[in-house]
Amino acid sequence: MAGFPQSVSFTLTNACNLRCKMCGQWSDEGYMHGGKGAPKPAMQLADWKRLVDELAAHHVGAVLLRGGEPFLYPHIIELLQYATGRGLFVPMDTNGTQLEKYASDIVRIGKIHLTISVDGPEEIHDAVRGVKGCFGKIRDGVARLTELEKQTGTEISKSICFIISPYSIKGLGVMPDVARSLSIKTIAIVPYYYVTDQMGRAYEKVLREQLGCPSFSWSGFHHENSGVDFDEFLSQYKAFQANLKGIVSFPYMPLTEDEYKAWFDDPSKPAGLQTCRNCEKLLDIQPSGEANFCIDFPDYSIGSVLESTIENLWNGERAETFRRYRRAKPLPVCARCGAKYMSEM
Repeated sequence: MAGFPQSVSFTLTNACNLRCKMCGQWSDEGYMHGGKGAPKPAMQLADWKRLVDELAAHHVGAVLLRGGEPFLYPHIIELLQYATGRGLFVPMDTNGTQLEKYASDIVRIGKIHLTISVDGPEEIHDAVRGVKGCFGKIRDGVARLTELEKQTGTEISKSICFIISPYSIKGLGVMPDVARSLSIKTIAIVPYYYVTDQMGRAYEKVLREQLGCPSFSWSGFHHENSGVDFDEFLSQYKAFQANLKGIVSFPYMPLTEDEYKAWFDDPSKPAGLQTCRNCEKLLDIQPSGEANFCIDFPDYSIGSVLESTIENLWNGERAETFRRYRRAKPLPVCARCGAKYMSEM
């Protein structure tokens, strides 16, 4: 019997208006610089709509929209209307800078969850994101959303994603206060990814020799160490927990203190979840139309949706080749990738 992914994400665009220090796409070593990353977008609005139709036909209940910054996709509102009109719920990962512009459309459409990236109070957030004033845009956008929600009686679910990195660590303890200031009730904290040169070269070798595929993504996460002092992290983490007071800490990556220590102190040491079921459950579509199993390391394509259906790609030989390898062992970059937790939700 033919299978079909349980969850699908659309990476609508790689374009972004920020330059976040920890970003695999647009940081100083990000893979979008110098043409290292994916080819130019090929997917048209009609192509995304066709995929929505296929998801609806297979009774997939939601589609994650992401980027880059998904609100920079030129046809974002039309696509949101189409997806929700076909019965899909639409979670979105966003940097929050475009929320005021699209607030009325978001509230009118509904059936959307916003995961807003926030890296601390204003000064820290703006420094991490590389653009002064971007925290203020989140604040203004959420305020406008809240105003419209009250006027219409429509509630848009929202949460914060905080990336634990050497650039943001001093803001972790006060993040519950930041959430309260934005009237957001849920925070997920996620340790940032880092890949040493040794891990990256090993990954390149596996993809080339075992899977017949070039690689580009790991260089965007290249750091020889985490840069996070564990004692400082532990102090901030305990302050964060003590400060929650009604704010929900969503356990996307439910690491223990020992696992956090391993994550930050020794990239070669296993930390947290070692299995990855994404290739059994999840699929991402890139702006080029290439389909892959990992939103953060999208090197291995199982084919293009411009040439086939999701169903045929999911059940094709390229997909099975990857599954056979990944069932047997992790890829070298998997040790410091959090995308594998998506299949556990």
